[in-house]
Amino acid sequence: MSKFHEKAEAQTKQIIGQMLGDELLVQEGKDQQREATEPEPPAKGKDEGKDQGIVRDERGQEQPRDKERAQRVSRVDRGGDPPGKKVRRSSSDVSSR
Repeated sequence: MSKFHEKAEAQTKQIIGQMLGDELLVQEGKDQQREATEPEPPAKGKDEGKDQGIVRDERGQEQPRDKERAQRVSRVDRGGDPPGKKVRRSSSDVSSR
């Protein structure tokens, strides 16, 4: 059930309790509303073990945890390597062959 739905249900309980003069129902509604408005505590263990070095920056974009290291480790293809960034050879390198 959504937070909005929980709050609405709690308010309804309070109003019906007031109309009927049922203090217990009013109190239950207040307790339910208080629980619905409290923020949920962060789940422990939810993200533990799943850290693969990717975090979100202040804009919500995914970034490597250690961006500087990731940039230094970035490879350049020198030929014979697996696919990756290819190095452009200058025209002097090509003509000397």
